[in-house]
Amino acid sequence: MNVVIIGNGVAGATVAQKLAAKGIDVALFSEEPVGFYSRILLPQALCDKEALNDLIAKTDPPYLLKRAATSIDPKHKLVYSGSESFSYDKLVIATGSRSRMLDIFSCTDGACTLRTYFDALNIGTIIENPVVVLGGGLLGLETALWVMRKGYEVTVLEAADRILVRQLDKEASSILKSHLEGLGLKIMEGVKTEAQKLDLRGHIRALVAQDDEEIPCRTLLLSLGVLPEITLAKAAGLATNRGILVDRYLTTSDPDILAIGDCAEYEGQVPGIMPVALAMADTAIKNLSDENLHAYEPPMLFTRFKGDGLDVVSIGAVGGTALKKRQGKRYEAYFVEQGILVGAILVGSTEHLGFVRSHYQKAVTDAEISSLLTF
Repeated sequence: MNVVIIGNGVAGATVAQKLAAKGIDVALFSEEPVGFYSRILLPQALCDKEALNDLIAKTDPPYLLKRAATSIDPKHKLVYSGSESFSYDKLVIATGSRSRMLDIFSCTDGACTLRTYFDALNIGTIIENPVVVLGGGLLGLETALWVMRKGYEVTVLEAADRILVRQLDKEASSILKSHLEGLGLKIMEGVKTEAQKLDLRGHIRALVAQDDEEIPCRTLLLSLGVLPEITLAKAAGLATNRGILVDRYLTTSDPDILAIGDCAEYEGQVPGIMPVALAMADTAIKNLSDENLHAYEPPMLFTRFKGDGLDVVSIGAVGGTALKKRQGKRYEAYFVEQGILVGAILVGSTEHLGFVRSHYQKAVTDAEISSLLTF
């Protein structure tokens, strides 16, 4: 059996490595002319070309093709790269996602996204004060912190009423905001950007928010989430929605094609996070190397943010009512539905992280949760 994999992110690279180790014939397409690197480490290597280069694997596996897959022919089981074709028995699409861009900034000099090694190189070349990070999600805050550590003045603009709106409730978010502002970040919440102002050279000089408020800006880093990259799959006639639709075995509408990672949509969800990519990769490896089919089991949704002295962890579903307590910068909230622990927020301490891991999606009593809130 020969397996072709499209995408050299963590999902695709993991599948290729593990299948090759099992003696399966593998070809891995990468649209970037560099070896594997971890995207989540890009923020900390910004403005440091040597650190960026250190992220890239020093050696390339023999199955890596540093060329883009340009089309898929499911009928004849071929992947094309330009005019050259590559046959497959099974195909794995792991094309990941791309940064969300606002049309207003698509041609703006000084506006950037951070998704690839070359994005990071570009930012290091053009960055100048003051810097605005548009988006107070996980990547936006990490990027803002690392840029600030390099000596730049950084403002974070978040359109929602709080930063990390998907991971934290208002109490936890306010603690984190206060902490980050104490480190030197400026954070503005509930701010909707409506326009931009350019200098005579066409370079951005300010953002205009509601009420005509101007925020000085010479470098704009957009961190507005990601969109599943489904272009190849859609052109090949595979079933898509937000992502490439997959069943419980991660098979697409074509029985010989799997989709995993940020580009795959399972039961209406496209989480776009590392634990999901790795769990999907593990399922794909089993289903491509074992005679028996293995159903995908979604992992615990786990997010961790380390903000220079303040550890913040969010697990599972964190909406609705919770049993919670705050003491100073320490805050814990446990979300229980019908006696089942469905989520938790831990700020300032990970003392009870082990309990959450072991009891997630399991029955808990009010007494058990109350015992955790005795700090």
